[in-house]
Amino acid sequence: MARLAGKNGNVYVGVTTIDDCEDAWSEQVDSDVTASADTSAYKVGSASAKFICAAGLANGDIIASEVISADLSACTEVLFWMMSTVNISTAGDLQLLLDEDAACASPLAMDIPALTANTWKFCKIAADLSDYDAAISVGLKLTANDPGAFTLYIDHIQGAKAISGIKSWKLDQVVNIQDTTGFDSSGHRTFSAVLKEWSGSFEGYKDGAPLTIGSVVGLELQQSTTSTQQYRGTAIINSSHPSVSVDGLNVISYDFTGVGPIEVATA
Repeated sequence: MARLAGKNGNVYVGVTTIDDCEDAWSEQVDSDVTASADTSAYKVGSASAKFICAAGLANGDIIASEVISADLSACTEVLFWMMSTVNISTAGDLQLLLDEDAACASPLAMDIPALTANTWKFCKIAADLSDYDAAISVGLKLTANDPGAFTLYIDHIQGAKAISGIKSWKLDQVVNIQDTTGFDSSGHRTFSAVLKEWSGSFEGYKDGAPLTIGSVVGLELQQSTTSTQQYRGTAIINSSHPSVSVDGLNVISYDFTGVGPIEVATA
């Protein structure tokens, strides 16, 4: 593996909620789709937006859209959780839509990554959102490779940007170990891996408004700009630590705790 220069790293944080997906989308719903809020399958909060798509849904159909109100002009990525009950084998077979017109009439269409059946994926889409300072509609569209009847879930859609001034980040991944020693362990302690968790911090120079403590955010920790060299997941910003010295710049650091799984860098 090539050695990576730290100068190519970065930290992206979801700073603007596009839709929390806590209720059913209702601005428009295709006639072959049943939209609802699912309180048993979700990643953030207490529900996800769910879409039961019948076989009649066709390529080119907007699955559904929802009314929003978001200034995304400072954002360069969209982060969200998604799950499908069938494989979506090709990026772009599904698209996320954003529009400053109602019902996604003339949207920015962004290709959603491929999905593995019945597996939640934390999705990242890079996009130029500089013109979207008054987005009022978010939607989903089926574009190609019609999978037939399937069900789709989406949760916690956020606009994200690089946090200016950050110069370093740290990530800790831990699996909790439980003592399973019993009388049948022949006098030797035995252990089992149980719950996993992740947390960390990032720090740098204050440049703009600080992040809100207690907020639940999409988080992307970049080792480089290569997509396989990035860690992604949802986290809670649980503390901040601003500091000032007479002979230095304003410095701020943040601590975060992961919520659910983290997508780990692979190369």
